[in-house]
Amino acid sequence: MADITQMFAAAVERHQAGDLTEAERIYRAILTTLPNHAPTLCNLGAVLARREQYEEASKCYAVCLATTPGYADAHFNLGNLYRRLGHNREAVGQYQGCLKSNPGHGSAYYNMGLSLISLGELSAAIECFRQTIAIEPQHTDAYNRLGDTLLRIGQFNDGIEQFRKYVSLRPDDPRGYNNLGLAIANAGRPQEAVPLLQKAIGLNPNYPDAYNTLALAYEALGRKDEAAQNYREAVRLNPKFADAWSNLGTNLTEQGRADEAIAALRTSLEIRPHTQAIDSNLLLTLNYSSHVSPEDVAAAHRKYGETYAPTAPLSPVPSDPDPDRRLRIGYLSGDFRQHTVAGFIELLLTNHDREKFHVSAYAHVPRPDDVTAKLQKFADRWRFVNGQTDEQAAATIQADKIDILIDLSGHTAGNRLSILAARPAPIQATLFGYPNSTGLKAVDYRITDEVSDPPGMTESLYNERLLRLAGLAWAYQPPADAPPVGPLPSLTSETFTFGCLNNAAKYSDACIDAWAKLVAAVPNAKLVLLAGQSEGGAERLVEKFTAAGLTKDQLQLLMRLPRRDYFEAYSRFDLALDPFPYNGGVTTCDALWMGVPVLTVAGGSYVSRQGASILTHVGSTEFIAESPEQLAEVAKIWASNRDMLADIRAALRPQVAKSVVADGKAYVRNLEAGLRQAWKERIKA
Repeated sequence: MADITQMFAAAVERHQAGDLTEAERIYRAILTTLPNHAPTLCNLGAVLARREQYEEASKCYAVCLATTPGYADAHFNLGNLYRRLGHNREAVGQYQGCLKSNPGHGSAYYNMGLSLISLGELSAAIECFRQTIAIEPQHTDAYNRLGDTLLRIGQFNDGIEQFRKYVSLRPDDPRGYNNLGLAIANAGRPQEAVPLLQKAIGLNPNYPDAYNTLALAYEALGRKDEAAQNYREAVRLNPKFADAWSNLGTNLTEQGRADEAIAALRTSLEIRPHTQAIDSNLLLTLNYSSHVSPEDVAAAHRKYGETYAPTAPLSPVPSDPDPDRRLRIGYLSGDFRQHTVAGFIELLLTNHDREKFHVSAYAHVPRPDDVTAKLQKFADRWRFVNGQTDEQAAATIQADKIDILIDLSGHTAGNRLSILAARPAPIQATLFGYPNSTGLKAVDYRITDEVSDPPGMTESLYNERLLRLAGLAWAYQPPADAPPVGPLPSLTSETFTFGCLNNAAKYSDACIDAWAKLVAAVPNAKLVLLAGQSEGGAERLVEKFTAAGLTKDQLQLLMRLPRRDYFEAYSRFDLALDPFPYNGGVTTCDALWMGVPVLTVAGGSYVSRQGASILTHVGSTEFIAESPEQLAEVAKIWASNRDMLADIRAALRPQVAKSVVADGKAYVRNLEAGLRQAWKERIKA
C-alpha cells in the first residue's frame, strides 16, 4: 500500500506540473492493482477531460461513483465535464450530488451558479454565489459573478455592492474597476462611473474593455465624440472586439454616418456571427441609408428570420374559438419607459374597450422609471420579462392564454423578438415601434394602413401579411406642455426658414442632396437642423451640405435640445422637412402640432411613406412631393405664398386635433376592428 501511496503522489505531482501523459500512465498503473480506487479514478477522469477525451473521462467518473457512491470530487468533476459540454441541467445534478456529500464545497456552489445562469435560472444562481462567498469569503470571482447576475435582474444597488467588495479584495485589478464602473453607469450614474473607468485604464492602459465601458458612460452623458474616440481605441487594442465595433456602429448612426455604421456593424458580425442583438441593430441601421434599396433591406430581414428562427412552431390552438368573446391582447415592448413611443403605448392601454378586450403588458425594462409606473396602472395585467429567458417568457405568455401578442419594438433596442419566434400566441403581430418587417415567420401581421403600404405596392417587402387599418397605422398623443403656435416667421423677415428636428441619423446622402437643392431654389432661404450630441458629427454635416452647394451662412445646426426648447424651436420654421428614406413619425406630428407644415417625399415602402400617410390623414396632401426632384418645386410654391402659409399655420393645430391622427379613441376602435377580423380568420383556419 505504501508503494501505491507513493505512486499516487507522483502521479498528482506530474498532473499538477502539466505532464498529463506521465500522470495518466501512473494512474492507470495504480488501477491495475486497485481498479476501484476512487481518488485515482477521479484524477484519471480529470486528466482525460483535459485531453478532451470526454467519453473516457465520463466512464472513469461513473465507475468511481458506482463503487464509491457519493464521492464528492467525482460528482464535482463530472459536473464540470457536463458544463464544458453544455449539458448544464446534468451538471447541476452532479454539483448537487457533490454538495450532498460535502456541503462546504464552495467551488461546487460557484460552478453550479454558472450552469444555472446558462439555464436562465438567475435567482437560483444568485443563491449559489452567495453560498460560495459564505464558505469562501475571499472567492473574488464569486463577487464578480454575483454582481453581474444581480444587475441582470435589476438589483443594481446590491450588484454594485458586490463589485465594491471585489475591488476592496483586489485593489490593483483593473477588471474590478471596469465592472464596478459598468454597473454604476447601468444604474443611471455615468458621471460617477467615469473616474472608476479611468482608474482601470490607469492600471492597464492596454485594457480594451475599459475603453469600451468608458465610451458607454460618455454616451450616457451625451459626450458622443469622446465615446467614439474610446470605442476606436478599444478596437485598435483588440481588432476582434465585437461589442466595441457594434457600439461604434450605434455611435456613428447617431452622427448621421449610416454607411460607416453599417460597415462597423458588419465587422462586429464577422467577428461574432449570429449575434442577434447586433443583427437587429444592423437591420435598423439599413433603414437610414439611401444607398441600400428597399429590396435589399427586405432581403436582410428575411435572412435574419432564416438565421434565428428558420421554422415557426405551429400556432397554439385557441382555447376558446368563440369569434365574439372578450379577446386577450398582449403588448410586448422594451419601451414601457421614458421613450418616444411611450405616448403611443399610453394611448393604446387607455383606449381599449375593456368589455371586449383584456390587455396585458409584457415589459422588458431593466431600469423602470416614472413612466413605467404610470403605464403599469393602465394594464389589466402587467409582467416584467427582463431577467426571463425567451422560453420562460413565452411560457408565461402562453399560460396567460394570450390570443393576440403584439410586438411594439421591432428591431429597436431592448426588443424581445425571440419570444415571438417561440410562437406563444395563436396570432402574433408587430406595430408602430419599427417601420419594417421583423423577418420572422412566426409573426403573422404587420399592422399598417393603405397610404403607408398601398395595396399592390409593398407586400413583397415584408414577411408578414399586412393588416391595413382604416385611418393611420398609429395615433399621435398631442403634448400637453407644448407652447402656443407662433406667427409665420417669414411674414416679418426676408429670410425663409426650413427646419428639421429629427434624429441626425435620418439625414441620408440623398436627403442632404435634395435639401441643398431645395434651399438653393428659394431666395433668402436657410436651413436649421438638429445635429444631435456630436460636434464631430455636426462638422461633418456642414461639410456634406457645403459640398452639396450650400454656404455656411445658409445652414444652422442645433445640438440636443431640452423638451421645452425643442418645441419652441419650431417657432423659427416656416416649413419643416421630412427626412428620407427614413421618415419622421412623432417628430412630424410635433411639427404639425406647432403649426409648421411638413414637406415630405412619398417613397416606395412604409419607412419612406410615413410622412405621406400622416399628411394625408391630417388633410395636408399639398405638402407631399412624389420624388426628391419635385421637392424643390413644392418648396418654391409655398415660399412664394406666405400669406396662405400663415393662414395654414394658424389653423393647423385645430386641424390636427380634429383628425384621426390625434384621435386615440377612434384609432383604437380601428385597431380593435382589425384584430377582431384577424381573430375570426384564425379560428376559421
